[in-house]
Amino acid sequence: MKRIKTYVANLKISSKIWLCMLTIGLVLALFLGLLSSWYFARLYQEDTYNQTADSLQIGSQSLTDSFNILLDNVINFASTADFSNIVEDTRTGDTQKYARNTALIQTPMSNLTLTNPILDTIIILGKNGEFYSLFTNTLKKEENPSGLFGWDLSSVDGITWLPIRRSPFIKNNYIIPVIIPISQLAGTRYLHIADNFDNADVCIVLMLDSKSVAQRLALSDSSYAKRTLYLADRNGQNISLDDSSPYYQLASSEETQMRVSKEGDDDDAQFLYDNNDYSLYGKALDFCGLKLVSILPKTLLHQRITKMNAFILLIAFAGLAIATLLSFMLSRFVTKPFKQLISNVQAIENNNYNTPHQMKYQDEIGHLNQAINSMYTTIQQQFQRIKQSERAKYRSEIQLLSEQINPHFLYNTLECINMEILGGHKETASSMITSLGDFLRIGLSYGNEVIPITKEFTHVKAYIDIMNQRFNRKIDFKYTIDPELENLYVLKSILQPLVENSIRHGFDVDVSCYENILMPAIEIGVHREEDQIILEVSDNGRGIDIEKANSALHPEHPESGRKQHVGLNNIYQRLSAYYGTVAITFESIPYFKNTVRLTIPQTAKTSQ
Repeated sequence: MKRIKTYVANLKISSKIWLCMLTIGLVLALFLGLLSSWYFARLYQEDTYNQTADSLQIGSQSLTDSFNILLDNVINFASTADFSNIVEDTRTGDTQKYARNTALIQTPMSNLTLTNPILDTIIILGKNGEFYSLFTNTLKKEENPSGLFGWDLSSVDGITWLPIRRSPFIKNNYIIPVIIPISQLAGTRYLHIADNFDNADVCIVLMLDSKSVAQRLALSDSSYAKRTLYLADRNGQNISLDDSSPYYQLASSEETQMRVSKEGDDDDAQFLYDNNDYSLYGKALDFCGLKLVSILPKTLLHQRITKMNAFILLIAFAGLAIATLLSFMLSRFVTKPFKQLISNVQAIENNNYNTPHQMKYQDEIGHLNQAINSMYTTIQQQFQRIKQSERAKYRSEIQLLSEQINPHFLYNTLECINMEILGGHKETASSMITSLGDFLRIGLSYGNEVIPITKEFTHVKAYIDIMNQRFNRKIDFKYTIDPELENLYVLKSILQPLVENSIRHGFDVDVSCYENILMPAIEIGVHREEDQIILEVSDNGRGIDIEKANSALHPEHPESGRKQHVGLNNIYQRLSAYYGTVAITFESIPYFKNTVRLTIPQTAKTSQ
């Protein structure tokens, strides 16, 4: 977790903004998606319940109306004298009138059947074993009316609906028997509905057509979902679903019967059971302790919820994509000024911030950019003032040091030329004047601080020529330079003082030991080592006191009362002022090779 936090913390601001917006969009899409899915699922379930409740209400009302009409017609049928005679004969055990009663009852039974669409047929079972039916009905061979067709009538309690079964007639359709036990009050001809089968004299058996009942129930269904409605008794036992129905096993299961039997007698539809495949709802009917049960398969509901979830998922992805795009645009919009600000600071750091950048908008970043521009302008002005001050100071120091070189040598040379002229040595005087002109012209250089290395060599040669003519000596001079350094520019008048030291101190023109040096020579070499330029001035004089030479570079107590001696310290100060970091080292083998080595950096100042 710490690594992830560190990784995120090290991301660019644009990436952080993009990641935060994306995370917010993802969490929001997930939250809205789950909330919408839950809400619409609940909404679909409530809608399904309302639809089911309406279907149950309509189905129960339709079935109640149909049964009430049928029951009224049965009561009218049972109120006829012919039916009363049948009950009387059955009660007394008189079978002599059976044929006559059968013939008389045909028309009322036929009218009753025709006037009730859900009624398939009607039969009358007598206590004495008599059986009355329409002549058009033909019993199957295996059916025995006297044995009550094998039906268990022990559950009969008043008007009782029995479970669906095959018709005992050869039509072999499915019927739902409705048993109405009728008994005659003792000593009267009044009839009433008995409590059970044993106390009844006759039983009117209404054989309801199961298809007609199912169609009547189906009229209450809607196209919203393909429900299956069926009738159950007070014990939850299936009454109307035959074994061809896909939900027959479900309706006949003990669990379903138990849940249906526990249903209360409320008028409203009740939710009974729910699983992944279906939902079970029920409603108590107003007659015979029956219950109308609705089996609602969840296939269509699942399809609707799946489509809804797919739509929500699509919306979530679209919203996430839009959020990603907007977060990317927002991060660019927010961080673009920061990038420009960083670029400005880097340009200032690299010293190439030539034109201050102005922000388009004057927000906090714009004000910060203005502050940076103002600070940069102030710093540049300070730099310019410092540079001008340093340049003026530097020029003053260089001018002072340069002026220290010329007077002493110039006075002596002019005096020598004057003596040559007075002595009549015109050619010698002319040659000295030419060498002096070259020396002064290069030394002045129109005020330039640096000159080509070749001119520096010419400057040294002019000086040696003057010294040779002044002291009537022959000092050999030569120089070597790497071809790649022929265009090298150096600070002027840095080699001539070293050559002057070689002549005055190495060869010591004022003492006789000079005579012992048969071939005095001075050599200058220029080469490069990595990024350094090495200038070496060598002679074969009497040698260098290295300790004194090093102390001369940084004298602790300059001579008082006159100007500082023009020499090594002069050269070191000028080189340090111009190049910054320089080095002067010494090597000495007397009368063989004595070398002063100058090391300067190779920078833009050494090439023009």
